[in-house]
Amino acid sequence: MSKIKNKYTPKYFKDNMPEWKRIKDPLTTRYFYRPISFITASLAANLKISANTISYASILIAILACIFFLIPNHSCNIIGAILVSVWAIFDATDGNLARSVKKQPFGEFADGISSYILVAFLCTVMGISVYLNGGLIIDKECIWIVLLGALASSSDTLMRLIYQKYKASERALADDGKLQIEYDKRTNTSQTNSLIVRIEADFGIGGILPLLILFGTVLNFLDLVVIYCFIYYFFSGIVMNCKYIFKSIKRTKELESNN
Repeated sequence: MSKIKNKYTPKYFKDNMPEWKRIKDPLTTRYFYRPISFITASLAANLKISANTISYASILIAILACIFFLIPNHSCNIIGAILVSVWAIFDATDGNLARSVKKQPFGEFADGISSYILVAFLCTVMGISVYLNGGLIIDKECIWIVLLGALASSSDTLMRLIYQKYKASERALADDGKLQIEYDKRTNTSQTNSLIVRIEADFGIGGILPLLILFGTVLNFLDLVVIYCFIYYFFSGIVMNCKYIFKSIKRTKELESNN
């Protein structure tokens, strides 16, 4: 009976992780969050907790993390920072379960909205936290740090919206037989190893950012983290939005020239 109960071990999830995912994982996830997630996935699987349940639980963790950053207390802010790292572990855990145990309907939706909700509020609440508590180079009640945090959050959200709208338009053209697209490029090594993909993976919320937030909160340089988020999300948002705008213009010209 115990063998059935302990069917899923951390080694089971490690051995069943596909190579494309190993390559695509950010360095911090590969060496820190992913090994921990093998353990949490093992516990969840043996307790019959589904991947979607973990994804929806991570939404609650994301919201709690943001709430703790709004409390003008250093210990509460540290709890919020720890919860961001817990979220990162859950984010890796649900993927382990979906790939190696059972992939559920709307799994990508559940997984996606968790990160959308976190980034949509996190940079802004960190800016408010610096406004209330001060930082390494920013004094208390400096409204500019709140503005930078809000711009970082909105830039990421806007980037995601434009990307999703482009993909929806692309799929609609494909359904009409006007465009041929590849629906799954995850095993494409060149795409996985491209510079843009690596930057997105290593420097955002799925990469180094949770650890930066943790150390920045503990060591009182959260203002530098907010500035980092602004630089990363604002300017990468401009680059990615321009990419899909120009891509849509190019595709439009190609389709019109073929008619």
